[in-house]
Amino acid sequence: MKSGIIRKTTSYIMGIPMNDLDIDTPQFIYDRISASEEFELKEVSFDDRNICPLVTVGYRDMEFTVGLRIEPVNAIGPDFMFSHPVPDECMKKIKQSQVGLTTIMYFNDDILASHHFQLKLLNCIIPETAAVVDFNTRRIFSPVWLKQTAASSAAPGPAYIYSINISADKENSRDGINHAWVFTQGLNRCGFVELEVINADEKNIDFFATAISIASNKAISERVFPAEMEPFDIAVLDDDRKLSVSWRNWKGEMSVYPAGTLGTGTRRPDSLNMHSGILFICPDGGLTRKPVRAVDAEPFSLDNAVIEYSEEEVKRMTALASETLPHFIKGFTFPGARGIVKVKVNAGTAEDGNEKYEYVWAEVENADNKNVYCRAVHSTLFSEKLAADERFQTELENISDWLLNINGQRVAPDCAFLVDLR
Repeated sequence: MKSGIIRKTTSYIMGIPMNDLDIDTPQFIYDRISASEEFELKEVSFDDRNICPLVTVGYRDMEFTVGLRIEPVNAIGPDFMFSHPVPDECMKKIKQSQVGLTTIMYFNDDILASHHFQLKLLNCIIPETAAVVDFNTRRIFSPVWLKQTAASSAAPGPAYIYSINISADKENSRDGINHAWVFTQGLNRCGFVELEVINADEKNIDFFATAISIASNKAISERVFPAEMEPFDIAVLDDDRKLSVSWRNWKGEMSVYPAGTLGTGTRRPDSLNMHSGILFICPDGGLTRKPVRAVDAEPFSLDNAVIEYSEEEVKRMTALASETLPHFIKGFTFPGARGIVKVKVNAGTAEDGNEKYEYVWAEVENADNKNVYCRAVHSTLFSEKLAADERFQTELENISDWLLNINGQRVAPDCAFLVDLR
């Protein structure tokens, strides 16, 4: 049985400057780090392997050694995707740019804090950024998002550390049945195997992607990952059933698929031939504990899946939601905007005498700078405090998460800046 925990790979994140002169002189970069109140520049050296300067930086109670390498922007391949809208002037600069500055480092055991540090450092060393390019996820992020993230005390969520990619297998789609290859990128830098589904039926892709997303988020936030073919409980379903997943090393699975399937043989890029596992799922909503290949499992509804977060992750999510609540209040006033909030509800007293709490999602009907007025989407699970569709009001301090839909555009705490762009 192979471990799902691997040696972390390198994290590469580039900043494309609005002004190339900002990254032209290394000493200017060192001076910016030294001037920051968040960082302590402990050492400057040189990386002979990557042929670039190295800086050792203290951050909170941690220390990171980071390579700073100027690279051509043409290293950004055509498969890179924009995760956010980018301002027009920044898009123009991206198209004209020749070089960017890439930060090169390893995450420590606190994955979210490591990622947050790398973004904060990038924001510090480049005064004005046109775009952020994450080579591990093959994604491009808005410079406005970078500034929001760098200014925040809370790290962006796990979903920013990896990507889920869907590649259509047109050569093996026939008789009205379309297939695709679903795979992650970015989990290796966290010390976990990547997850993938080969020969996925198009109608089941949402199910696979959701299962992969929940598993990846849980792995990153709780710093755990199952061994090969070991069930990994990631959510609770109706009737106390569980969504449980696992994986098997990709090399042992290649003979399962028809010749020429995307993700196998010559149709599998060398870059994805390292630490990766085929997704397995415990069928029948987890009633059967022996996992089977995801493509062989009958999909089941995940609409009411309850994800149990660690205390640490709840604190991070709550802090970020609290910081960005003014964006929610502002965005909710836009024509056509709809919002839901996750509300902390008192669920009585525990056996030790302390108060118990649970959370309920509620649709917002009105909001001001002190309260939200809403309707419960579902009943409270562990008490009779609220019934589904019951109307209630609560103070803003009880909101631990929020989500806006503004005429089809999704806005959440980790991309709250989108409200300001409208």
